Amino acid sequence: MSVVLITIVGLRTYGTLYYNFPWLQFPIVGMCILFASWVLGTQYDRLKFFSEKDHLTTLYNRRFIMDAFPKLITSVERRQGQLILYFIDVDNFKLINDSRGHKIGDQVLQRIANVLLLDLQKKDLAARWAGDEFLILSTSTDASKKEVLISHIQNELKVASREFNLEISVSIGTAVYPDEARTLDDLLHAADLDMYSLKTDRKNTNIIVESH
Repeated sequence: MSVVLITIVGLRTYGTLYYNFPWLQFPIVGMCILFASWVLGTQYDRLKFFSEKDHLTTLYNRRFIMDAFPKLITSVERRQGQLILYFIDVDNFKLINDSRGHKIGDQVLQRIANVLLLDLQKKDLAARWAGDEFLILSTSTDASKKEVLISHIQNELKVASREFNLEISVSIGTAVYPDEARTLDDLLHAADLDMYSLKTDRKNTNIIVESH
């Protein structure tokens, strides 16, 4: 937009100096060009947004993550660092939709997305991977931050549970590049196994507690 405006001013100045074009005459052609550029720029920004972002949560979408992953890996390898993938699954989300409706279900997803963004570092990426599945790609090399991030997410969701008056929780599995896997698919698989292992342990713990 600014480039177009400068160009119009430049052309108007040139026309005034060399062709005696009235400087104060309303620049109809220039304004039309300016308006057309604004419309095109707005549409481009809109298309770019929806090509990269999930429309409900405004997190990045699957396509963006798949395109960004090789660049992240290049950066990690250059620093000889690590990348941590967090795979996040909303617990009992179907029950939330069935009992409270899809509108509340959408609001829950939006709230979870906001929670995921709270502790992200500048280079970290958060995405909605599927319906009720999210992921975070973090290039943090501080392993202790992994447990801190997970704990903070769980604590924030306890606050959200009180706000919605229903239980909102997630299961989070992790996988580390290059220690556990070297491709995005393999990292997702490793994190998925870790997540279901945690879910199984939680269920077994609940069974033991209830049996007593």
